[in-house]
Amino acid sequence: MRKFVLTGLVAATAAFALVAYAQDIPETAVIDGCADAKAPVEFPHKAHLEVTDCTTCHHKSEGLTLETAASMEVKTCVSCHGEPEDAETPLCSAKSLKKNPYHITCVGCHKTMKKEAKAAGTEFGAPTKCTACHPKAE
Repeated sequence: MRKFVLTGLVAATAAFALVAYAQDIPETAVIDGCADAKAPVEFPHKAHLEVTDCTTCHHKSEGLTLETAASMEVKTCVSCHGEPEDAETPLCSAKSLKKNPYHITCVGCHKTMKKEAKAAGTEFGAPTKCTACHPKAE
C-alpha cells in the first residue's frame, strides 16, 4: 500500500511539473528576426509540441524537452541563422525554399505530412504556400 501511495505521489508531482512547464511555453511565437521584405510570421508554438520534439527546430539545444525548457537557455533561430559563423548554415534572410532555414524545416515537414495524410486518405491543413505564413503588408 505504501509503494502504491508513493508511486501515485511521484506520478502526480511529475504531472504537475509538466503542466507548470507547459504553461511557460508560449502559445504563439512571432518569428521576426529575419523579416525584411515579408511580414513576420506568427508561429503556433504550443501546437507543435504535440507533433514534434523541441530539438526539431531548436537543434542546437541538445537535451531540450518540455521538462528541461525552464532550466535551459533556448536560443532563437536568428541567433544562429541571422549571421551564420559557418558557410553551410542556412541564412534566414534567404528567400529560397532551399536556402532559408524556416522554409527548409517548416515547409519541408508540412509537405511531407500533407503527402502522408493524402496517402492515408485524410486532410492535413498546415501551410505550404508563401502567403499562408506571410500575410500581405497593409
